[in-house]
Amino acid sequence: MGQEGTIGDNDQPLQPFELPEVLRDFLRQAGDYVLVTNASDQGTIYVVKAPEKDIASIRGNIPMQVTHELYKVPQAPVIRSVVRIYDDPRHPLVLETFTNIRDEEQRHNFDTLSSQPKYIFTFYNEQLTHRLTKSLDNTHRKQTASLFRQALLASSRIPDRRYDFDQAKAAVMRRTIM
Repeated sequence: MGQEGTIGDNDQPLQPFELPEVLRDFLRQAGDYVLVTNASDQGTIYVVKAPEKDIASIRGNIPMQVTHELYKVPQAPVIRSVVRIYDDPRHPLVLETFTNIRDEEQRHNFDTLSSQPKYIFTFYNEQLTHRLTKSLDNTHRKQTASLFRQALLASSRIPDRRYDFDQAKAAVMRRTIM
């Protein structure tokens, strides 16, 4: 399930989202490109860490696509969310994140994301300085909510002793291409 649109810089940008210390520590240790969800007073937001040069290339009106895919792996259901930003149509900036439906925070974030009217993206550079905020209409809320319910149902059918999200995520990563 995917949706496309054009994101522009917010006319009245949101205040920079203050990164919680746990998220800040995670982003410091993570790679150059990271996409995660996080709860905020604006709903669930996508927090993006990227090099300054890439953030600069996505200012203005840029086409993008957001997709959510459910993989029903025997060890756990995996929701894979992919964001493609077409600053260079031949080589778009592609980021992915995975949702573990049994992790309370991740489950809440995805549930909120599936019902809110806009996706909000906050971009941070290598020094974790907020550089840009963008938003995109969430036009596929019903499909995303349905995917969420399917993931909950699939999760309920897997006994705790067999549930292994990390193994399921690794299997999905081996099967998918960014």
